Parts: sequence; structure tokens; C-alpha cells
Amino acid sequence: MPSGETLPLLGGPPVGRGTLPGTSGGGSGTYVSRSGTYGTQTPSSDIDIGIGGKETPTRDSLKAKLTQDSNGLTLSWQDLSVYVPKVRRQSLLSSVFRGPRRERGLKKVINNVTGIVRPGTLLAIMGASGAGKTTLMNVLAGRAGNKVLVDGKVFVNGYPHAKVITDLCGYIHQEDMFFGSLTVKEHLQFMAVLRMDRHCTDKARSSRVDEILVELGLKGCENTSIGIPGKIKGISGGEKKRLAFATEVLTDPPLLFCDEPTSGLDSYSAQRLVMLLQDLAAKGKTILCTIHQPNSEIFSKFHDVLLLAEGRTAFLGSTEECLKYFDRMGYKCPATFNPADFYVHTLALIPSQEARSRMIIKRICDNYLVSAPAKEMDLEVQELAGRYVYSSLDSVATDEVYDDVILRNMRKKANWVTQTKTLMKRSLLEAARNPVINRIRTVQKTVLGLMFGLIYMNLQLDQIGIQNVSGALFGFVTENTYPSLYGVLNVFPSEVFLVMREYQGGLYRADCYYIAKMIALIPGFIFEPFLFTTICYFMIGLRMTAAAYFLTLASTILTAQVASAAGMLFSAAFESFSMSVALLLPFDMTFFIAGGLLIQLNSMPVYLSWLKWVSWFRYSYESLLITQLHGIDFAALMGHDSDPDEGEALCLLWPMEAIERQKLNSNSNPTSKEPA
Repeated sequence: MPSGETLPLLGGPPVGRGTLPGTSGGGSGTYVSRSGTYGTQTPSSDIDIGIGGKETPTRDSLKAKLTQDSNGLTLSWQDLSVYVPKVRRQSLLSSVFRGPRRERGLKKVINNVTGIVRPGTLLAIMGASGAGKTTLMNVLAGRAGNKVLVDGKVFVNGYPHAKVITDLCGYIHQEDMFFGSLTVKEHLQFMAVLRMDRHCTDKARSSRVDEILVELGLKGCENTSIGIPGKIKGISGGEKKRLAFATEVLTDPPLLFCDEPTSGLDSYSAQRLVMLLQDLAAKGKTILCTIHQPNSEIFSKFHDVLLLAEGRTAFLGSTEECLKYFDRMGYKCPATFNPADFYVHTLALIPSQEARSRMIIKRICDNYLVSAPAKEMDLEVQELAGRYVYSSLDSVATDEVYDDVILRNMRKKANWVTQTKTLMKRSLLEAARNPVINRIRTVQKTVLGLMFGLIYMNLQLDQIGIQNVSGALFGFVTENTYPSLYGVLNVFPSEVFLVMREYQGGLYRADCYYIAKMIALIPGFIFEPFLFTTICYFMIGLRMTAAAYFLTLASTILTAQVASAAGMLFSAAFESFSMSVALLLPFDMTFFIAGGLLIQLNSMPVYLSWLKWVSWFRYSYESLLITQLHGIDFAALMGHDSDPDEGEALCLLWPMEAIERQKLNSNSNPTSKEPA
């Protein structure tokens, strides 16, 4: 728009959409439809929106167009608005203790938009930052989240999309997230089990993986690790992006959403990626992409463009029509200027000229709203929605009526057992591929075991030794608790974004992931207690019987398992590692005190006495004391008769009295040689 030009305000009232504030007047003009037919309309007094001149489309012509698209999926949305809760800024201290403070009311981020994307179309969703591009695409893909309020309708081939969208679409995210220790082929094999129909054979899955590797140019790196920045060298950024595409197209979905697919790629890789999308669209797929600042060559490969400005539709149509539309509106793109940059700049809020920018946005959006292409689109969306209404009236199961295209693309997910088994294999393989951590933990347990054994070397079971034995056994409990308890706190925070992405994509259930992760951790929490206990046991000189050794080993292994389960609870409950640690410390200290070494449990306040029944420290410590001290005759060891009333008085005559002194077992009898 030339500098200093005065913006003409809108003329007559919008047609078919209700009256917008600040509009009046009338006029006439022509338009060109997306299908190439021409017609007339009544635009504002000073703006001629269209070009050409034939009659407006009829329902019969639209039915013919819909029939042509019947082999693919047509995505449409009608009067769609999206609201998010308002968040008010607050002090750092307040945000830590209270969390984000939300104001009453909702903020509208998508404002009453209607649109349609047909099979074989590659659509670019563009707009300035904050225009609502990603929000709109997430809503269309059924991934808006619980905190977002959606008003309006979204259809797939005219059917409500909520129940079928995850089976019908693939979603390529802007950030590429993988388990970096896996190879490219291993990742795709796991995804094939989780994504493809449960009735597919292993041979069919393997064949599909090999086919995708060849199609997307990943065959040369199929046995290369994906990589973890700074830890494991892996594939390049372009290969990661192609792997993300390979993951989503394993099931050959007819509908594909791409969020900034060219982000972070060089111009050559970005162009190859868009050409890949173009090839997929040529096969009849419906593809929607949010894209930021594409060069002119990349932009020319898109068939249609959806321009958003402050949550409103500024234009939806072919890239050729878009140029003509802006030209007719008085915003001519210079011949040497990239059209994509021109559109975004025209619809952007310039900080120093916000009022003027908003007038431009309002003018363009309002005029598109009353244009003949928008009216045609409304009619077409209504015609598609009518399909579902008529089908439902003719069927008994009104909520489960879909056309053949949808039914062909719906798949049965892997069952609970398959999901759990596959996730467990992936977790075990990932753990095995991290030898540095495994070696560090092995060395740590060996050194701690040796130091612990040297401190309590060759303990004697006498009146002095019994106290040292009690301390050593409680050390067994703590040493097998804390590494397990705090070692797993980063398990969920380190994977939460990737896991949530896979969960939202419908790959598996949350309980399958949790159980698989817990099972994958078991081998490590068996080996570490075994190593530590075996080293310490014989250095300290505890009871040299097989039964005592294996019972002690079982107690320490179970202690590690319970502690890891408690750590996983805190890891899953809080988003960050630091928050988990901060809230676990008082929990851990309380259970530690209730273990029975530092305090006689019957002296605890009544209102806290229940803690001893839920502290695994207490149960583990008691089992170790009974295992090591039960059946030992201290009087005989010290040269006394077995009768505690004869001879020199002893501080502790029977091993079970040591347990009773700790008040660990309220049923123990200090005068009895039998275990409580």
C-alpha cells in the first residue's frame, strides 16, 4: 500500500454473516471462485473484490464437486471460535507458591472462521506471530487440550471429526523429539507396532518400514543412532525431519498436519521437504502446514493459502487468487517481492502503527467475509455437513455412521498387552544403549560397598557389636533407598513432552507406559542392591548361612523396588526435577525417622503414630534385624547359662529383645526365644 494512503472504511453490511460494527453502504462487483467459475456479488462501496463474471454456484454444482473429491478426505470447519483463559502477570514469589493466576473470563484467539481443504491440496497457513496459526491447526487436528474452549464445528467428509481424527491424520510437530539412543530403523519398527492395525502381520510391518525408508531417503542411515545432542552423535537435522515424516506416514494417513515443517532447515533441505509434501498431496492426501517466512520458490509449491490476522480469516483460496485479491484491495505486491513476505507484512501489527495496522486487518478481513468465494465456501461446508445428517437419518447407529473413505482408513490400535510389551522393549533397549550411566552406577555401588564394609569390618555379636549391627543393617536400608528414590525423579520430566505427544496421538495408554517403564527399571534395581549387599555382607561378617544371606538380599532388593516406586510417583506428579526434589525431601525425612533407629516408635505423638505403619524403612529394618539376630543365644556366646536370671546381669540377653527395645514389633516378647 502506498505510504500515506488514507484507508477507506467498509461499505454495506456483510452478506449472510450478520452486521459488523462500523459498516454501511453498498456497491457491486464480480468475483472468481476457487473452482474457476465466475459470478457477481455486492461488495463495499469503494472496493471491487472479485474478477470475472458468471453466475454463483448452485447446490447441484457443489454436489458434483463433492463427488469428485469422494476418494479422499475433505476437512472443513464452520463458524469456529477458540477461547483460552486469560493469564495475569504476577510476582515471581507468588507464581512459585500459587502458580499462574488466571483472570476471570476468556480470551478469543480464533474468531468465527470457516474454511475447507480438499483432497490433493497442499495448504499453507500463514500470518504474523500471534495470528492463531498453530492454535487453529491444533483444534482441527483434535489436539487443542483441556484448557481450550472450542465453539463451532469441524467435519471430516461432512462427519464430526472428534471420534475419528486420530485414526485419520498424522501430525508433524515443529520440534523433532525421539529416543536418541535408538537407530532409525528401530524407531520405525516400534512405531509400526503401535501405529499400524493390530491385525497386520510382522512381515507386513517390516515391509512397510523398508518401503518408507526407501521413499524418504533414509535407507542409508537406517542403522545409525538418531542421536542426543552433546551425548550421542546421530543423524542430521534434515534426516530427523524426514524421520518425523516417516513416523507419521507409516499408516498412510489421508490427512496430514505439519507445524512449521521447514523450521531449522537450510533452504535446500526445506525445498526438498516441501517437494515431498507436494508429492504426497499429488497422491490425494489433504495436507495443512503452518509455515513461517517461506522463500518464493517454496511458497509457489503450495496450492492454497490461508491467511490469518488476529484470529480472523483474511483470505482462503489458491495462491494465484490471493495475489489478485490483494491487488483488487489496493495492496499490490511488487514484482520483485516475495508474496509470502508481502502478505505477512501487510497483516502484521507494526508496534509504532498499531491503530493503522488494525484498520488494514479489519478492512481486509471484513471484505473477505462478504466476498462471493466466502459465500461459496459456506454453502459447500453446509452441503458437506448435510451428508452426515442424511446418513444419520437413514441409519440406526447414528453416532457411528461414516463413509467408505473414513472406514477404510480407520484402524484398530494395538491391544494393552502389545502396547506394554513394545514400550517395555523400547525402554530396556534405551537403558542398555546408555553404558556410561550403567558403568558409573556400578562403580558407585562397588565403592560404597567397599567403604561401608571397611567401616563395619568383622563385627562381633556381643553387647557392643549388637549396636553396630543395628546401625549397619539400617545402613543397608538407607543405601538401597536413596539412590533408588532420587535416581528416578528425572525419568518422567526428561520424557514428558515426547510421551505426551505420543499419548495425544493415540499410540498407547498412560498405564501401559507407566507399567512398562517400571518393569524396565527392575533389572537395575535388582543388580545394584545385589552388588552392594554381597560386598558388604561378607566384609561385615553377618550370619554365614544361605538362608540369612538370601533373606537379607531379598529385603534390600524389595526396599529398592519400593523406593523406586515412590520416586516414580513424585516424578510423575510434578513437571520439573527441582520441584520433585523439593517436595520429596520432607516426605523422605518423615519416613526415615519413622524407621525406628532414631526414635522409639511408641514414644511418637499419637497423631503421628500412624507413620510407622506406612514407612518402608521400618519394615525393611525389622526384617533385617530378625534375619540376623533371631535364634542367637547371647548368654551362651558370652559363657553364661541360658537362664537370664542366673549369673552376671546382661544388658541385652536375647536378640528379640533388641527388636523390642527399638519398639519395632509390638508383639515381640523379650523373655521368649521365639521370633515375634
